[in-house]
Amino acid sequence: MSAISAEALSKLLSILYAAPAQPELWTRFLEEFTRLVGLPAAAILHQDLAHERYGFNVAVGVDPAAQSLYERHYGPMDVWRPNFLAKREGELALGEELYPHKELVKTEYYNEFLTRFDIRLHAAVATVKQPTRFENVSLYRGLDAADPPPESLAAIELVVPHLRTALQLRHRLCESEQLRRNHADVIESLRAGVVILNERGDCVVVNRRATQLCAADNGISISQSRLCAHHPDDHALLCGLIGRANAVATGQSTKPCGTAVVRRRGAPPLQVSAVALSPRAPLLELTAAQVATVAVFLRAPDDELNSLPELLTASYGLTSAEARLGALLFDGCSLTQAAERNNVSRETVRVQLRSIFSKTHVRRQADFLRLCWLLVGAP
Repeated sequence: MSAISAEALSKLLSILYAAPAQPELWTRFLEEFTRLVGLPAAAILHQDLAHERYGFNVAVGVDPAAQSLYERHYGPMDVWRPNFLAKREGELALGEELYPHKELVKTEYYNEFLTRFDIRLHAAVATVKQPTRFENVSLYRGLDAADPPPESLAAIELVVPHLRTALQLRHRLCESEQLRRNHADVIESLRAGVVILNERGDCVVVNRRATQLCAADNGISISQSRLCAHHPDDHALLCGLIGRANAVATGQSTKPCGTAVVRRRGAPPLQVSAVALSPRAPLLELTAAQVATVAVFLRAPDDELNSLPELLTASYGLTSAEARLGALLFDGCSLTQAAERNNVSRETVRVQLRSIFSKTHVRRQADFLRLCWLLVGAP
């Protein structure tokens, strides 16, 4: 095999950089990539260590039965993974370096899985790496196939930086879409009414409970995309509440938003609170067409509200231990106090906190606490 030509590389990269926005092109890219480097198979895999979920995003030359068995059974047994985890994001690793063939043949993974499908890892690179999950590209050859020529490795190394960039872009696009779905599901499941407003005060998201309260036409409703209280005094208080929250969201004020009460005929009044949505708040991912600035929460006295651990688990897939830690931090506990209450070490709490940050897509504890405030609808 000769060195990859400039024309072939240009064609390959044009497909690669179009693929994040056109997912159907990933298969075509892998087909071209394996052809150029002279290998029979390749795949883009996802690895979720916290939940032990391992699977294929896309693959060429890999038997679909092998993909299914890997996802259902053999993923946790992957002998190449332990040493691969020590590699940096973007660092190319050879299969022989990760697990020598003379040791590989002694494993159950080899004898029950690899031999059945005649596959052997040639090289792999982690393109997106986070504390408990990562995405990698693997290139395979037959079990008894001869080593590819040096030009093959040179071609792989040439493409890897571009591949990493494209897959990171793909990851961010997928992550944003998943965030939108997650937040929409959580807001819909809340037992409190939630109305998300844009800077103009238009209602851009109304959950099921808020729809019920407004449709009853008793004390509060939505008219021409605006949230309205029926009593003039209540309406003035509601508008002031929303206005203050909007001013905080747009950087015009730092004053507390406060709460309001909306009277209803023959029923206890509604408690209304508003929260300003900052540009860092993941809830902004709720809608791409509108810029959300204020979340308004409507509560009837008899509403049974969701607990914060319940919301964190449903929204972001936190484990029960992580959700308990998040709730303790929200209640004002330090990491040391949280470790004592949960009867674990401080190092365990640090590991849990890093996992929480990864799953909730925040970088700082302050941003996580703000997210908690948004979830519980605290004024």
